[in-house]
Amino acid sequence: MYPHVRAILRLSMSVATQEPVQVKPAIASRRWLLPLAIIFLVALCIGGIILAFHWPFTSQNVTKSIQESWPGEVSVQGFRSRYFPHPGCVMQNVALTRGSDNSGPPLVAIQSVTVQANYRDLILRPGYISRIVLEGLKISVPAEHSTSQQTSRSSKSSTRIGEVFTKDATLEVATKDDGPLKFEIHQLSLKSVTDSSPMSYDLAMRNAKPPGEIRSHGKLGPWDRQHMNDIPLSGSYTFNDVDLGVFQGIGGILAATGDFHGALGRIETQGTTDIPKFEVTRSHHPVAVKAKFNATVDGMSGDTIVHSVDGEFLKTPVHVEGSVAGKAGQPGKTTSLGLNVRNGRIEDVLWLFVTESKAPLEGPTNFHAHVVWPSRHQPFLMRVVLQGDFEIEHAQWTKPDRQMSVNMLSKKASGKKKDPETPNVTADIKGSVLLSNEIAKFQAVSFKVPGAEAILHGTYNLADTKIDFHGDLKTEASLSDDSSGVKAVLLKPLDPLFKRKHAGAVVPVEMTGTYRDPHFGVSLQAKNSRGERPGR
Repeated sequence: MYPHVRAILRLSMSVATQEPVQVKPAIASRRWLLPLAIIFLVALCIGGIILAFHWPFTSQNVTKSIQESWPGEVSVQGFRSRYFPHPGCVMQNVALTRGSDNSGPPLVAIQSVTVQANYRDLILRPGYISRIVLEGLKISVPAEHSTSQQTSRSSKSSTRIGEVFTKDATLEVATKDDGPLKFEIHQLSLKSVTDSSPMSYDLAMRNAKPPGEIRSHGKLGPWDRQHMNDIPLSGSYTFNDVDLGVFQGIGGILAATGDFHGALGRIETQGTTDIPKFEVTRSHHPVAVKAKFNATVDGMSGDTIVHSVDGEFLKTPVHVEGSVAGKAGQPGKTTSLGLNVRNGRIEDVLWLFVTESKAPLEGPTNFHAHVVWPSRHQPFLMRVVLQGDFEIEHAQWTKPDRQMSVNMLSKKASGKKKDPETPNVTADIKGSVLLSNEIAKFQAVSFKVPGAEAILHGTYNLADTKIDFHGDLKTEASLSDDSSGVKAVLLKPLDPLFKRKHAGAVVPVEMTGTYRDPHFGVSLQAKNSRGERPGR
């Protein structure tokens, strides 16, 4: 007999004989379910009635909530509420504009906004939203915008959001002279979004210029729309696959990593950079460059103060300080840096710029320069302006014929006619240089070897390598002493023209031609570096 039939019969017999019914514990334990279910249904009905009259996800309520956080105008073309499985809404074609200025594209345009909440939160935590998903997000920043105007109408929002998520978004920043800078936001997640406490973020994006992949995570806030410069910010980042080739004249792939902290208007950052194959494209001589940096960044304007960059390439250390900031009346950012090289090697520096397989000069060097690099559509060497002082100690030439010429100059200038072959002499070189529009102008360049010293001034054209130097050569011996035989007899009458007061000679000299084919000579008609005729 089936169990339920036996139970019915047993219940009937118990009633007829007035015997007590033996109720099993499992059945007794379920007695509380019915009143609980009734209470739950009543609460659900009450909650439904409350939500029916105070449903937060109406077009009017949601638009008002957005307006609390946005200082401009808000427009929504499509709206529909969602009830199951989660309460919320979906908005289509949302546009956020700056007040009455509708001349250009909206500052923020979103194809779809999905708002998701929980029924429990609607009752227990009013104003809390679990998740907002933005699809087709595009932010368009005009070339001229005022932060104060954007924030003047905003007020503190009571809405709290568990997470804001978007992917495949774009940020376009217009420039006055160029096309817009386009930043591709692969993925952005903001968690615990509220005005009263910091939010955490996780960002993956592609930088516009120089192009490269950025990953960053950290904390931002609490948010303060009236004092955005003071919003706290901290985190870490990596900047990889950065193509320096967009800056005409240089090349290489940079990788950087670092961390930062501070406020949005003053972010302190430090980290390291690594360029395995940095090169000046004209020479195609790649070198490895590594550096540590410390800087302060204005997150509102992008201006950067470079406190220190300490790097090294080959065996030459470099220290850099300066700024990358906007200048009044100039588009973009202007780079202004101070460079210092102490106990470096001149061959390392020249290797970056010469096309030959070896640098022409070797020796220890010290160098100080101020470099200004404005943002213009020109090759690097046409834009850069460099002014500095340099010195090279114990310099030697790598080409045998050049070194032999220097040896011979030293020997003859010393009046050593019959000395045996001497070893290679070294030169001490120092002076100042101004580089502008691919022309390097040299002033007071001192070239000193045993027995002779030349003071020169002139130009070197980096585009066609033309040389044009003039100045004085001072020798310990007279002209006739510098020669021998018949040549000494012929030069003897010229001694009074170039004779110094005490000994030796002062000869006006010139160096012309090109870097590959220089020409050295004596200019009898030329003035010396002081503007005087020879012999005066």
